[in-house]
Amino acid sequence: MLLSVGAGILLDGIISSSRYFATLNFNHEALMIAPQHFESSSQSTFNNSTKPEENGLKRIAWLMSFPNSGTSYTSYLVRTVTKTNTGSNYGHESGTDEHSSLSPSVPIFNDNPIPTWTESWNSHLQQPSKGYILTKTHCGGFSFCTACDSFIYNSHTFLKKCLEGDFVTGIATSGFEVSKGYASKDNIARAVHIIRDPFDNVVARFHLERRTLGKKNKAHYPNSREGFRQFCDDLGKIEKAQKQARIFFEDVLDLDIPCKADFYRYIQWHNMAFTTTWNLGIPTLVVHYESYTTSLNETKDALLEFLEQDEVADAPPFVTGKTYREYYTADEIDAVSKMAERLALRETWQHTKHYFGH
Repeated sequence: MLLSVGAGILLDGIISSSRYFATLNFNHEALMIAPQHFESSSQSTFNNSTKPEENGLKRIAWLMSFPNSGTSYTSYLVRTVTKTNTGSNYGHESGTDEHSSLSPSVPIFNDNPIPTWTESWNSHLQQPSKGYILTKTHCGGFSFCTACDSFIYNSHTFLKKCLEGDFVTGIATSGFEVSKGYASKDNIARAVHIIRDPFDNVVARFHLERRTLGKKNKAHYPNSREGFRQFCDDLGKIEKAQKQARIFFEDVLDLDIPCKADFYRYIQWHNMAFTTTWNLGIPTLVVHYESYTTSLNETKDALLEFLEQDEVADAPPFVTGKTYREYYTADEIDAVSKMAERLALRETWQHTKHYFGH
């Protein structure tokens, strides 16, 4: 299979012998999309030229991200420039309007309530008539909740979490019900894998978690470097992930790192994401969060070409997220780098090592 080098991707024909990743690498103004592969497998063949309308099929392109990595903007970008809808595994988030109040989910497929259309209420959006439907999934292994989520995942349990979702039934007068279910693996044809600087990602997750706290706890964890570090200290006292992983990674988990378990989750999540798309044999586009700031148009063009969607409107502005390197000491940044280098799979390390100065 050949990949074009330039402001786009050509992914037509048959993939055989190797599975490929199309990676956005930005060097000043230039965009280069370079193929990378895992070990070859002569047994695998994947026809990635299938379109949604062929044989009455709709094809899903997962939007995979560790939470707070740019999922919302990526989905919004595609809806805005194509004027077509996107999907989500999480029907409870769709709502009836921009205020996201609960309403019945509208499924993408007639035979399965998951995934659902992101904005079924939006009359300005059409259903895509071609290409791939960008569909949000956070998979699993990211929760702060020590009682509700396992931290040691294998490829099978992670895939199950990627397919897991929920949908809403009922009417306003009698009440709504949110039910869980699973998307069909057979509909997954591609994936867009978003990666954000781990130091910014972990702090952004603290900010999101802080919004769910009551007034008293918010005062205990101010929205500052000190609040973040206090949150990490308290979380570390009850963190289950460290205990579960210690028998495997004792030398790593002894490193002095704030919110150590969340960095562990970050690394594990990306390891499992790469493993899952590899096992499925699907083309994957890796997009780094910062590329929306440095090369928005090139990123948008590559994304649309990968999804085989047409641009009919201008891209919405991207509000650059804050950076939080000052929340960490130099020794802590070095410790996270050592942790990542030891625990990350080859693909994860290749796509994140620049965050550590490698």
